[in-house]
Amino acid sequence: MGLICFDLDGTLVDPLLGVRNCVAKVCRQMDLPCPDEATIRNWIGFGMRESLGQIPGLEDPARREEALERYWEAYREDGVFEHELYPGVVHILHRLKRQGHRIYIVSAKPGIFARRIAYQFDLNLIFDDIFGSTLKGKWQEKVDVMNGLRQAGTIEPGGVMVGDRNQDMIAAKAHGLTAIGVTWGYGSREELLSTGADILVDTMAELDAELARLLPGEEVHDAFTRSE
Repeated sequence: MGLICFDLDGTLVDPLLGVRNCVAKVCRQMDLPCPDEATIRNWIGFGMRESLGQIPGLEDPARREEALERYWEAYREDGVFEHELYPGVVHILHRLKRQGHRIYIVSAKPGIFARRIAYQFDLNLIFDDIFGSTLKGKWQEKVDVMNGLRQAGTIEPGGVMVGDRNQDMIAAKAHGLTAIGVTWGYGSREELLSTGADILVDTMAELDAELARLLPGEEVHDAFTRSE
């Protein structure tokens, strides 16, 4: 039985519409210049407090915290519903589940929202658990989120990490996991390779094939029965 950790945004779901709309709402409410889409794309996978701090007019920490609270309020009300599940995700997850592997979401976004998005697509019925950063306080890099999981015995060297940003590759290498970079997300091939990707895949079918190669095995469970 193997261990597979999946990033969420840019790997399993496309969050751009929700993030872009929530940022625009905050900017309208606070009379701020709204960043262009290219800038917002670069924020995906990183801390929202730090990202919002790049907007002119949010240099003051108190005002930046107000913007962050407004952002999460908008995200809670609307943003979580404006995600798209990448085609082919459910097929891969069901196969891994039937093989009896342990599969987790490990996200840098607050865990409360990672779980809500997973629930929206019924992914919570497939994953063994879903982990993220804290809603309050300083943003935790992916490697720090996984440090806690390593200390708790949830993850161990020898598994696989699948993600689309440098944070995923760095965390994988720090914890002895095979790093698979997916190129349909928000990180470039150069970003993924320069931070330690062992394998790059361009399509969901390629990811399925690589996971089957790395983690072979018979399908011994019914995916839905095991989820219960």
